Order: sequence, then structure tokens, then C-alpha cells
Amino acid sequence: MLHAAHPRTDTPMPTIRPGAGRQGLAAFRPQICLPQIVAEAAAVHGPAPAFAGPAGCTSYAAFGADLARYARYAEAEGFGSGNTVALLMRHGPASLALWLGFALAGARVALVDASLSGACLARTLASLAPRLLVADPDCAEGVQALAALIPEMPAVRWHGPGADFARIDIEAAEYEGEELAGPGEVGADDAALLACSGHRGAAPTVAAASHRQILAWAQGASLGLPRAIEVCPAEFRAVAEACGVLLRGGVVVVESGPRPGTLC
Repeated sequence: MLHAAHPRTDTPMPTIRPGAGRQGLAAFRPQICLPQIVAEAAAVHGPAPAFAGPAGCTSYAAFGADLARYARYAEAEGFGSGNTVALLMRHGPASLALWLGFALAGARVALVDASLSGACLARTLASLAPRLLVADPDCAEGVQALAALIPEMPAVRWHGPGADFARIDIEAAEYEGEELAGPGEVGADDAALLACSGHRGAAPTVAAASHRQILAWAQGASLGLPRAIEVCPAEFRAVAEACGVLLRGGVVVVESGPRPGTLC
């Protein structure tokens, strides 16, 4: 689960370029996408904590480096407009960095309810037709069963300790320091983020948010505009709020949810 910590009162605000003002990174800038603005925030806030939770703190600099590595990985592997990447992961800094990195390369990312398994998970993935599935090692049993349930199995990468091979976090480390070409040809109204859930015997539910929408919700959250969160669908609210916290230099608190995939 993700939510904002109380504002830091003991950390001075960094200097932002002239004319940008205190909320410069959250100003409405429709010509660029949310991943770019979050990357800028990471560079500005550097050593300050971006995430805090049971596993410790993650600085803005470390989070920005992860985001950039995944974007370089996505570019090098040819992910871009028209490609879907499914994340079967607990929501936290890792899944957020993966989404922002792949989105920066132009791909759309689907957040799949990590409690799904069996036929329900198979139906959900079949409806998405992802090119790549990134999963927590905890989901290994469910992922291995998919091959017999869906006609075309996507490539699979694991994230984090618990997997001995095909770890995307290790593979992405090979692209440390390489120049990033930048976002692909993605329109403001193209899908940036999908939220997927499924129920036994029912068709999967897929909600979509465009680059324009998710940027507006996150910017509104960063500026403290209640209406921005009210109009944001529940499936994307926690992600938008977390990105809003990052845009204003705050701390996102990560807590253990009752099950993988829960956002609040």
C-alpha cells in the first residue's frame, strides 16, 4: 500500500530554475509526459527520501536511477508504442519505477491484480496480449501454470530476490549510464496505464488511463486539488497520489497490504 507521509518541514526546498516557483515541477506542462516530470523531480531532490517503509528508505536519486535503467532496457529491447507490458507485482517503488521507465520508452503498462491465478489470470492476460510479463517470484507457481491455459505465452521476467534467472532488475543493470533516447512517438491520448482485475467465471475488467489523464491526476494531487483525485478512477488513485507526492518532493510511505496488488 502507498500513501503520503506528512510533509517534511526540516528539509529545505531545492532550488528550481528561475520562474518555476515552489511548485515548478507540478506546473501544467502538457508537452511532456509524467515519467519525464518524475525523472526531473528525482534529479532535483536527489538524496532526499522518496519512499519509506518496512524495507527502509529509497532516495529520489536511487529511484530515478532505477526508472532510467528500465527506460534504457525498454528502448534496447524494442519496447515502444503498441507494446504492452504486464506487471504481476506488489505495488511499491519497484513496480512504479518499471511502469514509469517503460512508459518513458513509449510502451503501455498493465497493472495486473497479483492475487489472480489459474484460469482467471489466464483470461486477464489473454485479453491484454502483453509482449512481456514481469512478476514477483511469489507468483511463480501461478505464472508457470499459464503455459497450459493461454494460447500464446508472453516472455517472462522476474523482479527481485527469489528468482535465480531471468531477473529484469539484473538485466536492466547492464544499461547503467547509457544515453536515453527519450520517449517514443506517443500521443497524449494514447493509453499509458491499464489496471486489470478478474473474478471467477467473469470476463476480466480492464480500465485504461491515457498519458494526458494520468499526468493531470498526478499534477492535481501534487497541487493539493481535491477535484483532481475525486475524478480519478479508483483503480488509478493510489498511483496518481504517489506520483503527486513525488512531484512535490514528499515521501511515499509503503506498507504491507493484506494481499499483493492492493493499493491505498
